[in-house]
Amino acid sequence: MTGFRIVPVRSRIAVLASGGLDSSVLIAELARHGRVVYPIYVRAGLRWERDEIRVLRRYLRAVGNRRVAPLSILALPTRDVSSKHWSITGTGVPGYRAATASNYIVGRNLTLLAKASLFCARNRIGELAMASLDGNPFPDARSQFFRAFERAASLGLDMKLKISTPYRGLAKARVIRRGRAMPLQLTISCAQPRGVIHCGRCTKCAERIKAFRAAGVLDPTRYASKGD
Repeated sequence: MTGFRIVPVRSRIAVLASGGLDSSVLIAELARHGRVVYPIYVRAGLRWERDEIRVLRRYLRAVGNRRVAPLSILALPTRDVSSKHWSITGTGVPGYRAATASNYIVGRNLTLLAKASLFCARNRIGELAMASLDGNPFPDARSQFFRAFERAASLGLDMKLKISTPYRGLAKARVIRRGRAMPLQLTISCAQPRGVIHCGRCTKCAERIKAFRAAGVLDPTRYASKGD
């Protein structure tokens, strides 16, 4: 760091990790390609965070790649602005047949990227990746949003920070096929989990179940029940 300017270490990359299937596969893929990967989990006060963190730690241990740094857990509480949202209250969780749009949490990616960008600056990391998929309908998952955030963060930090979304052109089924040799049973995609056990009845579980079927890969997930 010289004055205000931060010089990133070229081999480093941070990944916003949720414990979900997509970001978990991304972490392992980047490490296998020789990057030093810093997984970041941002706690916002959502109901499933404790389960996600527990499962994510188990996944990272199972992957066992020395290029993956220890999990960093950051805090950026949003309860004060979203106290009545189902992601915090657990009331009115979108069901198995609900539209994908019902999963929307206002400014979710904006929040995650803002906090993770500060981590990157402090740790001289010049690239921040997240596993946003093709067809994501939310406003802060659009390519123009990621490019705009990249420009703003680079200007505000006086450090070139690249925002990478390498899965933007992929459906979840393709990510599953890419990660089929990974411990996908240690990933979690559920709004009402009990540890590693998925409820099987929420929209997130529906997306996961259908993606494994579309991928033609045996689903190793444990479900309490299935909404289909």
